[in-house]
Amino acid sequence: MKRRPKSHGSEQKSSVPAVDADAVLQIKVWLSGISPMVWRRVLVPANVTLRELHGVIQVAMGWEGTHLYAFHLRAARYGSWELAASSPDIMLAALWLRKGARFIYEYDLNIPWRHEVRIEDRLEPDARKSYPVCIGGDGACPPEDCGGPESFMDHRDDRFSFDALEDLDTLVEVFSASRAEGRVGDAGA
Repeated sequence: MKRRPKSHGSEQKSSVPAVDADAVLQIKVWLSGISPMVWRRVLVPANVTLRELHGVIQVAMGWEGTHLYAFHLRAARYGSWELAASSPDIMLAALWLRKGARFIYEYDLNIPWRHEVRIEDRLEPDARKSYPVCIGGDGACPPEDCGGPESFMDHRDDRFSFDALEDLDTLVEVFSASRAEGRVGDAGA
């Protein structure tokens, strides 16, 4: 009698996508190397491409999207064509990402801003909502061209330095002089 090879559960599941294209994915994106944590939670359709996800992250973080970018998923790299990366025109649903899956998104590759991206949940779409949408977050995102996470962390307290306070005093003097001359805040008009 011949033995039949055992089928493993993972083999059976591999032919079925983990996420159907009609689903909505809840994704958390946080900026590595910044404290306190800067993060955003977004809802995106599973049929969104990595190129579109790049745009969603840019808007959620308040950046302009003028630099190169790359997504690192497993052993593959998707992103800007100048990097000879695979095309980012692949849908998230086609990547078979499961709840809890993580990957890396890098932006401005000269001094990279590294983001960790996690699939938090798979939801049914709500017909009353439009997607993508940012549903949560914390922390102001650093300026895009401030020299990366290390430089931002080194200089983030500069706004409280003596030079900054002197600049503030100068601004108050200018504002007070303008107000005295009736150019600013003319309540009588």
